[in-house]
Amino acid sequence: MMWLQNTPPPNAFLFQLIFLVAIIAVFYFFIILPQRRQQKREQEFRNSLKKGDKVITNSGIYGEIVAVEGDTLLLEVDKNVKLRVERGAIRAYAQPPNER
Repeated sequence: MMWLQNTPPPNAFLFQLIFLVAIIAVFYFFIILPQRRQQKREQEFRNSLKKGDKVITNSGIYGEIVAVEGDTLLLEVDKNVKLRVERGAIRAYAQPPNER
């Protein structure tokens, strides 16, 4: 009877497999899927940028888009001061000071 003590229950492998699949599903639905949705929203935002939009960069620079040239934008940050930045450097639309 000693050999019966070391044998796992007949359904142990099935329970381990179900547990592993459940962990992967939770990881996917709570980590991967929301991250993909966020990346898609950010990409749609960056693709919708156009001339005249007032924006803020990731480094906190406020400016107005004066030209769109492929993946780069020309921002006017002050009179006669323009910066060329990548689309990916834009964080959000700038709100007027009275709305902050």
